[in-house]
Amino acid sequence: MSVVYNLKMMSYLPLIFTCALLVGKVEGRVTWNRTKLESFQAEVATTTSTPTEQDCPGGYSLVGDKCLLFVTFVAEPYGEARQFCHAAKAELAAITTATDFKNLVDYIHGSDFSGADFWLDGSDEAEEGVWVTSSGEAVPLGTPFWAAFGRGQQPDNNNGNEHCLFIPSGWFFYMADNPCSVVKNFICEATNQMRKETASAALAPFGPSAVGGRVACPVLFIEVGGLCLMFVTWAEETWEDARRACTGASAELLAITDVEVFRALYLYIHQDNLSSHAFWLGGSDLTSEGTWVYTTGEPVPMGTPFWGISNFDAPIQEPDGGTDQNCLAITGEGYFNFRDYSCASTFNPLCVYTG
Repeated sequence: MSVVYNLKMMSYLPLIFTCALLVGKVEGRVTWNRTKLESFQAEVATTTSTPTEQDCPGGYSLVGDKCLLFVTFVAEPYGEARQFCHAAKAELAAITTATDFKNLVDYIHGSDFSGADFWLDGSDEAEEGVWVTSSGEAVPLGTPFWAAFGRGQQPDNNNGNEHCLFIPSGWFFYMADNPCSVVKNFICEATNQMRKETASAALAPFGPSAVGGRVACPVLFIEVGGLCLMFVTWAEETWEDARRACTGASAELLAITDVEVFRALYLYIHQDNLSSHAFWLGGSDLTSEGTWVYTTGEPVPMGTPFWGISNFDAPIQEPDGGTDQNCLAITGEGYFNFRDYSCASTFNPLCVYTG
């Protein structure tokens, strides 16, 4: 590293240790839909210890279980951003679980960083299409991490030179690839922080999932993310008929409020070759336009990392169908992000066992 660069880093270091940020606290919650699976929640939530704000170095904020420094006072290309983090005894922030991703996006919105684009730890410079962090850990691909439009899902290596990972504000902070030479803000992560046990698990080709465990499910139902689900691929129904079909099987249309369950569902759909199907979930805004609730009465989580993006040229986030599209579904065409559709559309019911 040159003397000039060292001096440049030294000039920024006082800012690192004086720009303390408000810590956001985000809680995830699993929707159990009145099943008898509550014990699984405690099993999944078991951790060895819980970091506190006092465990983070000065200037860093506790986001989930990570100590992060949001560098908004300087913008750098990807390589220089990494060097900046190294000078602060850190690394670019690595996001490898759905929970970490949701915590990060929620914190960004809660801290008024909404106009910034941030580099994260991840690239495929060594091998095209193989995304890894600087430590060699797999960067998870697909939903709910990467931006998806009707024409495709990131990363797309546009013009053959997009090899570094960032989250753009214009794409609602979903992950995307960009040329490493572009200047952006970035997020550093203190390297001495423990990670959740699930962060080191790899599940190729889509990356790690933090939901596991086994539960006993009735015939036709299969355990996914601790829930007993029935993928009714042999019938296509309107939303109302799909709900009745689930009720007849002692079930309900699936409600998802936990991002790890969402990730586990996405992985299962691809692993079991169900990606050509479209599935109804239990959410709608039929009662009050714009107020999305599940049939259980629980609110449908809004924004990133649940709802997809439409209109590549002028991105807007779903739901965007107004009074014509009042029911919630996940489809292969929509990369299995949440999207609103006409309730008269015919999709496969996705039922969760309620006993």
